[in-house]
Amino acid sequence: MAKTKKPRKAYRPKPCVLPLGMRKAIAFEMPGFQASVALGMAHLDEQHIYDLLSNADMVRRIAPDGHEILPIANDMVQAIAEIQARAQRLGKFGVNGDEMRVLRDGIGKTMVYLRAVPNVDISRAASAALAEFDRTGVLRV
Repeated sequence: MAKTKKPRKAYRPKPCVLPLGMRKAIAFEMPGFQASVALGMAHLDEQHIYDLLSNADMVRRIAPDGHEILPIANDMVQAIAEIQARAQRLGKFGVNGDEMRVLRDGIGKTMVYLRAVPNVDISRAASAALAEFDRTGVLRV
């Protein structure tokens, strides 16, 4: 078989610049899903609680006043505050039935809401949360 004399240019994929705030759905949703699964199990730890709190806090920062998702996010934050207070008293994380119901129902509803939010709103809310954390050392609850 004859070899062609024309040199072939090697394929090199061009880098793609994503828009500000662009997120991959699996990386965005997986921590909340894993935290909701861990609620009733022995391996529930502080990171799972923070993942749930960051989800509820993000919704509270993005949702406009009077939106139907705000009471759900506020209930989630209150349940997480009770879990954290109990963990400080007892030294380990545990969830009672009411808290588990609020958090499991809430994580599904808040994820549906966050999927519909524009990327730039999520980016702004995340930047605001990071700025608040850098300034005060804690996130408001």
